[in-house]
Parts: sequence; C-alpha cells; structure tokens
Amino acid sequence: MTAHHDQTGPSRGRRHLAALLLAGTLFAGACSSGQAESGDATPTTRDQGPNRGPLPTLAGGLELVAVDPVQVLTGDGLAYGQPLPSQQSAADAYLEDPEVTAVTARRVYSLRDGRLVGDALVLTLDGAELFDEKVLDAFVRGVAAAPDGDDPEDVDIGGRTAIRSRGAAGTTIAYVEGNLLVIVRGADDHDIRVVVERQLAARAAGIAGAPDPRTPLVPLPLDAAFVSVPTVTFELIPSPEEEPPPEPPPMVGATAVQGRYGVVAGERRTTVWAYTVDPQTYPWAEPLEAALAGLASARAGGAPAEGVEVLGRVVQQADGADGSPSARAFRHEGLVLLVEGPDPAQLDAVVSAWIASLR
Repeated sequence: MTAHHDQTGPSRGRRHLAALLLAGTLFAGACSSGQAESGDATPTTRDQGPNRGPLPTLAGGLELVAVDPVQVLTGDGLAYGQPLPSQQSAADAYLEDPEVTAVTARRVYSLRDGRLVGDALVLTLDGAELFDEKVLDAFVRGVAAAPDGDDPEDVDIGGRTAIRSRGAAGTTIAYVEGNLLVIVRGADDHDIRVVVERQLAARAAGIAGAPDPRTPLVPLPLDAAFVSVPTVTFELIPSPEEEPPPEPPPMVGATAVQGRYGVVAGERRTTVWAYTVDPQTYPWAEPLEAALAGLASARAGGAPAEGVEVLGRVVQQADGADGSPSARAFRHEGLVLLVEGPDPAQLDAVVSAWIASLR
C-alpha cells in the first residue's frame, strides 16, 4: 500500500471461519437428533424406523437490508480513490467466499491536505449464506482480526458497536451496515477512528459519497519534483544559446513544464520532465491515468503503455521497438513526471530511485 502495508486480502483460515461455524452448527444439530451415521456418506433420507422420510434441515439465513456502497464510502473531508492493482487483487479474493457477493476497495484521503489516511474495503454480504447473527459476528471478527496483533474488541463509535483490532501494521475497524461489511485500515489508530466516525455521521445524515473513485490532486510547484536522488543527478538543461534544447513533449491539460537531464556517472542517460496540470481538466487523479498512458506511448513512438506497480505507485511504461526511445510516466501528488531515453532498464532504475526519494 504506498507507505501502508497491504492487508486488504483475507487469510484462508479467516475467510472460511463463518462457513466452518455453520458446518459445526449443522453437525451438532444432526448429532442431537440421534441420527449420526457411520461407514458410507451420510444419507439424505431415513429408510428405517418409525420416522422414515427426508432428514430434517435447520432453518437459517439473515435478512440484510440492501445498501449501496456509496452510502458508506462517505464522510466530511474525505475522498476515496482508486486502489493499487495489488490491493484490488487482494480484495477480489474475498469473492471466493460464498458469504460475499461483491467487493469495493478504495484508498482513503484527507481532502484538507491530500494525505493518504488508510484503506477502505466494503464487502457486500449474502444473508442467506450466514446462518445467524452469531455466524455474522464471527465472520466480521475474522475479517477484522490483525494477524500480528490483539484479539478484536468491541468499541463504541458514534453510538454504534464496531470491531477494532490493533497490530504492528496499524488499526483495523469493521462494522456492519445493512448487507455491507465495512473495513477501514491504516497506520494511525486515531485517523482510522475519525474516518469511521465521519462515515457513520454522513450515513446518518443521508449524505452519500461519489459513485466513482476520486483521488485528490495536491498542487505542487515544479521544483518539488527534483528532489535529491542518490543514483541520479537532475541537471538543468542549458540555455538555447549554449546548445539546442530538447523539445518538451506536449500534454493535454498541462499548465507548465520543466525539463532536466538525468545524469548518471557523469553521462546524460535520460531526459526527465515535470508538468503541472489544469485542475479543471483533471479535478481528480483518475482521469489523469489515461493522459499518463498516452504521454508515455507518444514518446515511445506509439508503443502501447502498460501500468506497472512500482513502490506503491502506478507507472505507465512504453518501450519503443528497434532501439527507438522508451518512456515512463507517473504521478506525484499534482505533478506529472516523465522519464525518457533509449534504455528501458536505465529508465526503470531512474524511476524506482526517484519514487523512493519522493516518498
């Protein structure tokens, strides 16, 4: 996760906790009726004794009120952005559970300063797969449990009972709203509690969140991109009077651009560019991803761009054919950063070192 650990995915043991409890309940019911069998598989009918006919079944299942995830992905001063590919993949693993019919994963940001606060996961539950409230509670506690921390505990938040667990990786708070299980995780216990408090307050007030992911873009000056990087020096491009400068790559919605040479071992190995963008064109980071892919592709002679996760960021990579230039594009807050040059391996090294230094 960025700087946060990715805990979005379930452990196999916890994922099937509710199913195991349900199986145990059914087993206990069968034994209490005196119908335990041995040898072959358990029959579905009784063909001996006075009670011939189908075996009795236990009635179960919960009626859970359907709630749209946007009703809980809300809260004053909060924004919910697109998860990393690894986080989405981990969230999708919950769909293997019969209790879960849909998942929505988001990263939680503060609108005040754009800071990444934590991660939110909303599981849409199938009440028919949950035998009773005890099984639901066990499922919630299993999902909320930190593998390296304290046992889950009940906490009162905004007059509601939620489940909280704390471990070395941070805090997890989970609660049920209708047919939704909401899980919020992050490094800071206070921040995560505030997120849940604001979610519940907005829900009570009937204030829904945005239907699509929205990652806030924090405006930064161009110079903020050119931090000190141990393995590369960002050297100013000389004036036109000294030597012909490279032409800045065009980008739709860019408001300013600054270029530098990436110097490694005294040689210019890459050219790097930083852009500021128009907030009217890109009010959120999500529409910017397509522009990043297009920028990288255009600088690589039209080669297709692929999004690759690098140190908690998505980098658009495009490699030119037959020795033609390649390019890498990624976002830092409200800046777009582009690295181009002939050697894809060199580009990858610069990007990794640059991202590590920007964090």
